Amino acid sequence: MNIFEQYRADVTALLQKATPDNLAIIAQSIELTSRYAGLALAKQGAEAPVDRDETAAQSLINAVHTNSAKHSPMLMPAASSADAGETPVAPETEGIEKVERKLIGAIAGNRFFTEAAVRDLDLADGDTVRLRNDDFGDGTGVTIIDRNRNTENPRIKRLRGAVIEHDDTLPSGYQFVAIRDVHGDVLMRTRDNVPVTFLIKQIDVARLALRAGDIVDLAWYSTDGPQQATVSWVYKDKQGLKPKQKHVAKPKKKAEIKTQETAAESTTKSYAPRIQFNLSGRDVLFVGNVTSKQDLELVVEAHDGGETTATAATKGSQLKHKLARADIAILITDEVHHITTNTSVKIAKSLKVPYAVASSDAPLVIERALYRALTGMPAYESAQSNFNYPEVN
Repeated sequence: MNIFEQYRADVTALLQKATPDNLAIIAQSIELTSRYAGLALAKQGAEAPVDRDETAAQSLINAVHTNSAKHSPMLMPAASSADAGETPVAPETEGIEKVERKLIGAIAGNRFFTEAAVRDLDLADGDTVRLRNDDFGDGTGVTIIDRNRNTENPRIKRLRGAVIEHDDTLPSGYQFVAIRDVHGDVLMRTRDNVPVTFLIKQIDVARLALRAGDIVDLAWYSTDGPQQATVSWVYKDKQGLKPKQKHVAKPKKKAEIKTQETAAESTTKSYAPRIQFNLSGRDVLFVGNVTSKQDLELVVEAHDGGETTATAATKGSQLKHKLARADIAILITDEVHHITTNTSVKIAKSLKVPYAVASSDAPLVIERALYRALTGMPAYESAQSNFNYPEVN
């Protein structure tokens, strides 16, 4: 048996063992063997005459190489990229991890994300993400590729916007409780309709320097119960604690708790539109002026918009995640550095998210920007601009 016949017999025997589970590795093995055999034959051909058997073997090598590539489409692009000196394309599964939410922060793979990062990136327990080097140069990027839509029996319970209150009647080791939210509503009731009193742990008081009137989020594992609640977030400007995004409205006075009547009045506020257009349920992201979110929501609601989000994020990766979830983006420049605006514009263009730039959060200015973004008009409106807006009759 010559080299040609031996090679054909070995390859045939190997292919007979192929199954759907091992076909890829067998095809890759044949390809690698063929490649090195071809290199050996080519070298021999340069140094000595090649007989008929070796020429035939080379033909068989080429045929097997082509045939194996048909069974494994990943092989040929990889080979051509390597031959051309290009960087191989990473497999689709590379860097894919599940998010495991903690009371404070989250873990994905071997990376820990702070509570601030979790909120900026909008991560949730059970989400599937891809970790990679971010295009904008600010660390590892995170792309959410699949949301955990299972809402049954969450591992962690959370309450937002609880107000810290001082209580002199508490047992030793405690000084603060949380019973109501910023609107004066009871945070939670028992099955007997009794308000739940959340005891604030002393370790949380020391860790976050909590004081009466602070607005916080509470979290606890479902298996532990609310009596083990931990303060996971505090809404106040303090070193290391400034929130990237405000999720609840902060009272005008720190110690003030809004009454039921005040809250009811605030919910009846509305905005009378001056420009005629319909957002048709589109979600709107405002970059900047987070403290004006409630007034911005009124403008969006007046035009039948969807969810309104405001962010104070400045990093490219954070802005990219926010913009990826928006149908329209408005960049408000009076409280945002121009670098942030430029980065937002760059990302919005790359994601094909309609956007416009507003010079302030004045309702009419926001209305004009929304209309420009919706209709594809120029993003910027200078003092010399003469744009025509359809007024409400």
